[in-house]
Amino acid sequence: MMSDDGLYVIFEGNEGTGKSSTMAAVSEHFKDKMAPILTQHPGSTPLGAHLRKLVKYPESIDENIKIDPLSRQCLYMADTINFINLILEPALKQRQTIFADRSTFISGLVYGIVDDVDPQDMYRLLQLINPPRANRVYIFTCPWQISKDRIKKTRQNNKDHYDNQSEQFFEKVNTAYENLLIGSPAQLMILSRVATLDNFIHINADQPQEKVIEDIINDLESHLMV
Repeated sequence: MMSDDGLYVIFEGNEGTGKSSTMAAVSEHFKDKMAPILTQHPGSTPLGAHLRKLVKYPESIDENIKIDPLSRQCLYMADTINFINLILEPALKQRQTIFADRSTFISGLVYGIVDDVDPQDMYRLLQLINPPRANRVYIFTCPWQISKDRIKKTRQNNKDHYDNQSEQFFEKVNTAYENLLIGSPAQLMILSRVATLDNFIHINADQPQEKVIEDIINDLESHLMV
């Protein structure tokens, strides 16, 4: 149900699972009813746009830039804090709807730990700010071979840092998303700050996208827009 503080929906998942295009399609369906504001992470604020370029395409700024995994997660958190303060909280107070392509509180856990960042460092980093709780979190998963193949077809000339990772990396990320809600107590505590755990919905992205879009629209209409 839509609260007095607006509606906040997160779309999460491995690269190439279709979360971004699905989010755009769902937003188009609801454009007259609630006019969702689409955000991406990093990149929704002017600061975030620069941070997105830095973490995803560092060689375009300076070919000598080397970003270690913990530093990369710190940059993501800087984007998140800026987004919460400048966009998310003000929009929700005005009862607006935010659709977010990722949340650092979820992606950071997944990609950071897969990238060998010490879990305790990730947990400390994610304690820097309390995010508004999302009404729904859709976790997109599909076999990593499919998501990797989709990236090859659609981003051949525009691959970012994560698109260029190994097949083993993709497999680990997808497994982490599939097992997101059966992690350690510390991990579940972080996730529960993003949304109540029963508001995390796993989406099978290995099916026609039209079906995925329809299922999410039906879920939003049935459970959040009463």
